[in-house]
Amino acid sequence: MPRSRFAIALLSAPILVLSLVLSALVPAQGQGATPDAGGDALAAAREAIWAKELKIYQGRAEAGLEYYLKNTSDRYVGWPPGIPKPSNLDALRRSSAGFNRKNSEKLEMSLTDFTMQDGTAVIYYQTHRTMLPDGTAVDERFDVIHVWVREGADWKLIGAMARKHA
Repeated sequence: MPRSRFAIALLSAPILVLSLVLSALVPAQGQGATPDAGGDALAAAREAIWAKELKIYQGRAEAGLEYYLKNTSDRYVGWPPGIPKPSNLDALRRSSAGFNRKNSEKLEMSLTDFTMQDGTAVIYYQTHRTMLPDGTAVDERFDVIHVWVREGADWKLIGAMARKHA
């Protein structure tokens, strides 16, 4: 019996070493590589989705949630801060009816990270809001994650979660 355990240990040692070496050579997904997308494809997706994110917030100030809704999948579920549980696209549409179309909200956005595999992308960013839609000065920061899926040649938002930054 001791011989067979020793033989297994000898055989598994090179496999372990090889696994460690190979894992060290593979870059982290958030740093620009995924199994299905080269750097160019990843960068193009990140740029396209980040542009949509920026336009969503610009649209909130100019036209309410219209752009957000046009770029959202029918299978969307999101969890904005301040509500007790996630809600679907129908709830988002209902809430958009009361959204102030001309507001004074001011915020800055900063991209935190991005990853992608196949037709799914996840973007992480932070917002710093200094003015509420009604013009009240605030100092609020939020961590946001949006999940996007490729639908044809376009990207559609399918999942969202935001939380107040601690």
